[in-house]
Amino acid sequence: MTNTKSDPPARAIWFLQRACPGDSEALTGDLIERFREGQTSGWFWRQVLIACVVGVLGEIQRHWPQFCYATVGTVMPFYLWKTVEGLPSVLRWYALPWPWSQVVFELSRTIVLALAALPVLAAGLAISRDFRWASLLRTAMINLTVITVGKYLLDFLLAGFPGLLRPTADPHLFTILLLPPPTVELLFFSSFLVSAWLGCQSPRRAIPAIDRA
Repeated sequence: MTNTKSDPPARAIWFLQRACPGDSEALTGDLIERFREGQTSGWFWRQVLIACVVGVLGEIQRHWPQFCYATVGTVMPFYLWKTVEGLPSVLRWYALPWPWSQVVFELSRTIVLALAALPVLAAGLAISRDFRWASLLRTAMINLTVITVGKYLLDFLLAGFPGLLRPTADPHLFTILLLPPPTVELLFFSSFLVSAWLGCQSPRRAIPAIDRA
């Protein structure tokens, strides 16, 4: 007869192996052994959560330039629109015939939003001695693509449901009724973080050792 008490919570094991950063195989074995020695399910869950927190903090420490870039990129939109409006007159969209004026206006907002925080990433990579121009270029292109696609998806949604959009305290910004402000900020943060993570992935070419003897 199988003693189910000797088996740790299956969901906790799944969470540890799938959601926690880092190599969790050895830790899983140690926790299962301690659990079978008499620890409780609550103890097991606490150890899993602690391991996840430690893993996340370790990832932040290893990839702190990307996290700084994502943080700055998240808070910058609240200050960027004035920058776009203050562009030199030769670049101002209203001097162009419609619809080019609207196209340049929207494109300038997207480009400024995607590129404004890039110097923060460059400085972080330089300090960590991992600076590459290719990483900055990839990050900028990925983030520009993500923001552009997200904008057009949002425009498509609001075209069908215009009542979902409402103004915020900043007259240049809006929020969707279905998405509370923290969710919008989390989406921005995720966009910048994923873009930086993918952009800074250096393709390491494994060169096999050649025996010249």
